[in-house]
Amino acid sequence: MDRVMVVGVSTFKGFHLARRLLKEGYEVIGIDDEGETKTQLARQRLYVLSHPLFHLIQTDVAHRPNMRQIATMYEPNHVILCSGSSNVYQHRKIERYEQVKQLVTNQKNRMTIQSFITFDLPVEYTRHSSLALHIVTEDVYGPWDDSTTLFSKAVLAIDQGHRMVGYYATDIVKASYIDDVVETVVRVIRLVQSGLSLVGQFRIDASDYVHVQTLLTEIGHQLHRPVHVSLPMRDHVFQETDLPTLEVMIGFRPLTPLHEGLRKTLEWYDTYQTMMKEDMST
Repeated sequence: MDRVMVVGVSTFKGFHLARRLLKEGYEVIGIDDEGETKTQLARQRLYVLSHPLFHLIQTDVAHRPNMRQIATMYEPNHVILCSGSSNVYQHRKIERYEQVKQLVTNQKNRMTIQSFITFDLPVEYTRHSSLALHIVTEDVYGPWDDSTTLFSKAVLAIDQGHRMVGYYATDIVKASYIDDVVETVVRVIRLVQSGLSLVGQFRIDASDYVHVQTLLTEIGHQLHRPVHVSLPMRDHVFQETDLPTLEVMIGFRPLTPLHEGLRKTLEWYDTYQTMMKEDMST
């Protein structure tokens, strides 16, 4: 079975991708480059990832000798670069991409890496890339979500009474459940294993579209809490990207309804709400 290097394995997407790949029988090399900036939630994700086929390596991707040594030792067939929470600056995302891209370029000369997949890099920056498959996601949510995301803020607003700042009731949420995102990537890897090379920019379409106020109402209904959060109104702001989706190639499109994804998310939240609340102050 192939080896997959997940850079940013303690991030929300990195964690879920690693879990699913391990279940599929892949060997996963998890690069944790968050350092001391990791939240308690991210540390707990790494604890949960304990598995015989999982190798956790804590290093900065900027440390080229370390990364070369890791790549030489494990010879990954696939590299996935995951961004951290929304407070990660764009220039840092680009720096990480350039550092990992250099590693992939060097390893490709050794004929080991079959695919290089990135998440949510600036579209204008990767438009002419011919090395990687760049995936753009919508408002991704699910268990183990970061407390900085829209969905987690909405859950905390209803359950803990936190304010939601910077959102409008009429803003449209493009909801993508994390399992749908992971399924897309797993199918992409299988396609690459069959001999097809995938590069360029693609998006993972949302499975549901709702207004922020509707999202709050649905969370309140599932938590059996009254919805006291009242957000200001504004005209609809709906920005649609012109990037193609992957569904034709992989035979899959996100289908998880919002109420089902929220149910699974809130079941997890019910167990880990103390950690989420503490993460709000980190």
